[in-house]
Amino acid sequence: MPPHAPSSELQLVRFASALARAASVDDVAAAFRADFGRITGMARYGFNVLGPSLNRPAHVVAVGVSDNFIARYVRDVMEVDPILAHALESGRPTYNMSLMSPDEWLESEVYRGAYRVHDFRHVAEVPMIGRNGPVGHLHFADPTRNFAAADLRLAEAIAQLIADALDRISAHGQLATDRERALSALTLAGTAVAIDDPGSFEPRLNDAARTLLADVVDAEARLHELLAPPVDGGVYRRRLEVELVGGGAAVLHGQTSRTQADGAVVTVLELQPEHATFSTAVLGALTPRESEIAVLVAEGLADREIAEHLMLSHHTVSQHVKRIYRKLSVDSRVGLTRLLLGARPAARRS
Repeated sequence: MPPHAPSSELQLVRFASALARAASVDDVAAAFRADFGRITGMARYGFNVLGPSLNRPAHVVAVGVSDNFIARYVRDVMEVDPILAHALESGRPTYNMSLMSPDEWLESEVYRGAYRVHDFRHVAEVPMIGRNGPVGHLHFADPTRNFAAADLRLAEAIAQLIADALDRISAHGQLATDRERALSALTLAGTAVAIDDPGSFEPRLNDAARTLLADVVDAEARLHELLAPPVDGGVYRRRLEVELVGGGAAVLHGQTSRTQADGAVVTVLELQPEHATFSTAVLGALTPRESEIAVLVAEGLADREIAEHLMLSHHTVSQHVKRIYRKLSVDSRVGLTRLLLGARPAARRS
């Protein structure tokens, strides 16, 4: 190693850092191709990401071997490879010379079927174990080099780093899918939603949110005021008095929460006239205290916030809200708000 070359330990740290930034399997593969050989001193290596059946790879990454070798191995050998089978079953690195003698290896089906292409006498398979089991396997081979226990331990550590990166990428992909489904459902329901992802330059709005904000003067700046999370996080509500493009004023409401999985800020938006006129006929069916609480509910306050405002217990407010629902035949805060504003309430669920 040249006098000023980085140590293998430093290269391992750089490799781990690259994996932490990886957003796709291709990113993981690029880091692996660049660093595995430098860290381990190996010249021929690769890893496979297993598909759903576990006996066919979904992704193949290889360095120092021919396409012919890869095709032979995947097509003819992988399903009957005892080195790979032992590694996946045991969950530990497996060295071919620890399972059979050199002569037995040269006579084996896997050597004759694929490894003889490069005359690989020494082969190691290292399982990549994710949170739900094997996600793939790392491997390296050489015609003459014996592999020491230290080689296997180092490869095992690297395999775990790759498995953790693949788990994170998979979870992030599932999270994105789930979020898109939820956002589509809210859009179909006509709910205005803004999502502010960490590191993004601007919030992502659905069609309902874009339509709502089109009526607001200086909408972008006002939206950012609404999205700024408090120090303690959690679910929170804000209201901002805004000017309307067509003249007049309104109140922009936002109910926001931060997702635990990726820290995104998700806000449901609502625009109401500044001085909403609540139905006196509806309020007349309630007691004075119930009427007071119903108005605060319609203004977007949670039970906890109403309790603090009226200096009541949270339990007392919750019981009042339940009685209000029963009296007015509604089953949600949205239904109550619509009723108080004179809108026709949706049919109550049985």
